[in-house]
Amino acid sequence: MKTPIAILIVLFCYNSNFSQALFNPEKSRMSIRGTSTLHDWESVVEMEEVKIELHIEDEDPLLLGHLRLRIPVKSIRSGNRIMDNKTYAALKADEYPTIKYEVEGFDHKQGQVTASNGLLKIAGVEKAVPVTANYTRNNSGVLEFTGTVSLKMSEFNIDPPSAMIGTLKTGDEINIDYTIAFKTKNN
Repeated sequence: MKTPIAILIVLFCYNSNFSQALFNPEKSRMSIRGTSTLHDWESVVEMEEVKIELHIEDEDPLLLGHLRLRIPVKSIRSGNRIMDNKTYAALKADEYPTIKYEVEGFDHKQGQVTASNGLLKIAGVEKAVPVTANYTRNNSGVLEFTGTVSLKMSEFNIDPPSAMIGTLKTGDEINIDYTIAFKTKNN
């Protein structure tokens, strides 16, 4: 009986040192870039639809606790309705409407954080995807993380979209460029 109580006390103490940073969609950006047999392409994520939860240690806002990122598939837009519909079909948006990324702990050193155990779930397939981001923190308490993640769609059982009876094909590899901004509560 002592063990469950001890675990609850440890969890309470651990969580009491952390607070939630507030996601700032106005200062955040995310785009997805790729290639095709015709030209390079880019889609942008409408950040106001994204849900992000980041917990930071109150004493040191660079000691990150955990991160939960939720991107509605239909918030990804290229400016071309046909391409967007192909993207949604490839990502199985009707069955899996949300892309999820979760990290339970980070390593940090001089201007960089690394999430070596982050789990990315796209179109029903979950894989470990390590992410390294550069960070800055300004005097007004805004934490900003920037970086690029490269993935292959085939790693998530996604068939790269094609058009015109298969004569136009997108490449398997994509790059996700991001700037994610948070406001810390203690400033």
